[in-house]
Amino acid sequence: MTKTFVLLATLAATATRSFAQSPASAGPAPPAQAGARLQPSPEQQAERRSQYLGKELGLNADQKAKLQPILLAQRQEMLSFRDKTRAGGSRQGMGQQFKASQAKYAEQIRAVLTPEQFSKFDQLRDERRDHMPEQQPGGRGKRANQ
Repeated sequence: MTKTFVLLATLAATATRSFAQSPASAGPAPPAQAGARLQPSPEQQAERRSQYLGKELGLNADQKAKLQPILLAQRQEMLSFRDKTRAGGSRQGMGQQFKASQAKYAEQIRAVLTPEQFSKFDQLRDERRDHMPEQQPGGRGKRANQ
């Protein structure tokens, strides 16, 4: 009787441990960091940005269609820069490449927009840059300096 009880207790303990560890295919993995969220794909980000700019700048359907691939290419290049920096690339060199890339895409966007729309686009971009340091983790930016 004691052997049976010990065997059942061992089986119960083993079964409990195996249920405590969820398999990888059971569902989406939780984010690695507390508060982290899943990033949308570059395509989704470009689409969302295109929708936003369409609303803010009053773009027509043709302009939106031309803007979408530019925004997608820009987002993919930005992710590439981020990955290179995380892999140990020179931040200074990446900064120069980043600025050149931004200028390249700004010219492509300028070709799609009217002068008035591009002026508004510049204004939105400047506002976004002003608020970006405040949103970065670790308190870097305006709030950290106050």
